[in-house]
Amino acid sequence: MASAQRAFQAQAFASMKPIPVFLSHTHDIVSDPRTDDIVSWSKDGKTFIVWKPEEFVKLLPKTLHLFTQPFASFVNELNVYGFTHYGSGNAEGDYFEFGQDGFQKGRPKLMYFIRQKQNFGRYRH
Repeated sequence: MASAQRAFQAQAFASMKPIPVFLSHTHDIVSDPRTDDIVSWSKDGKTFIVWKPEEFVKLLPKTLHLFTQPFASFVNELNVYGFTHYGSGNAEGDYFEFGQDGFQKGRPKLMYFIRQKQNFGRYRH
């Protein structure tokens, strides 16, 4: 029974669309412990926090084509994929916290289930 379930799961993942490059790059950057002073996972791993937006955008690959306002473009791209903005700023300075059910620490396979919002697709190239 367990092997049949594994075979079903393998077939289900094989038939899924690939994870968008934007999401996989972002997950890699957030998961890298060397960047924790710039961007890191929240304590529960269900959201991530950008501590230093100006430095964070320098970590993003040029292939993501983030335009003249790179952090604003990054936030817009998060919105396309249904991320929620949970907060900005505290007594120690500015930060930006974002989350999406399919984007969690240590669970990259959840990203297979993230799709662009329907109303965004028509206007993108």
